[in-house]
Amino acid sequence: MNGINPWALGVFILFFAATIIIGSSIQWLRGLFGGGKSATVSSDEEWSLGGRQFGAWVTWFLVGGDFYTAYTVIAVPALVYAAGGYGFFALPYTIIVYPFIFLVMPRLWKLAHAGGHSTAADLVRARFNSRGLEIVVALTG
Repeated sequence: MNGINPWALGVFILFFAATIIIGSSIQWLRGLFGGGKSATVSSDEEWSLGGRQFGAWVTWFLVGGDFYTAYTVIAVPALVYAAGGYGFFALPYTIIVYPFIFLVMPRLWKLAHAGGHSTAADLVRARFNSRGLEIVVALTG
């Protein structure tokens, strides 16, 4: 069968919308009943970054959980299956990059937090004052 399965697409859109609605509602209710800073989700930062309340320890586990499940369990085997031996570059890459990220990212986090930036593209725009570079970072990131 060619094309997109309309039932699968519909289920995906339904769950995607439900996730956004439930996430926004929980933030709104938390603020309404005194568990948060305000009665509404005042910014993208509050909704998408958890109000910047995650510390380095929690973030380490979140990134590690994502990196070592989705990437190494699904993407790497698929790459090796599709490309053969060329896909094995990902194994040392994973081992080297993960610790490197935790040497570089704290500095980027401090810059982003101080400037109120939510994405790497926001940070690049403020730091280098270049709309073109911001767009390139947004598209590649």
